[in-house]
Amino acid sequence: MINKLTQTRIMAMIALHDHSPLSAKRRTLCSRENAQRVAARMMDDGLDCVSILRTSNPLQPLRVVAESVDGPEVELEMRLA
Repeated sequence: MINKLTQTRIMAMIALHDHSPLSAKRRTLCSRENAQRVAARMMDDGLDCVSILRTSNPLQPLRVVAESVDGPEVELEMRLA
């Protein structure tokens, strides 16, 4: 299970001084499919609810959090039935 400190480190923003286009690996990591994979793994690790949120950061357009979130930034929410 991912604790809050680890989650905070994972979610930390990366400041880049170079405005070059995203690499293929970065595009893969920033994809919705990857966010869904991360959320599914968190659920497999025992969490009851995981939300995928949209951000305004092009280096982290989606963020996966281990809680239910109410708002327009919610892209997807996964819950145990």
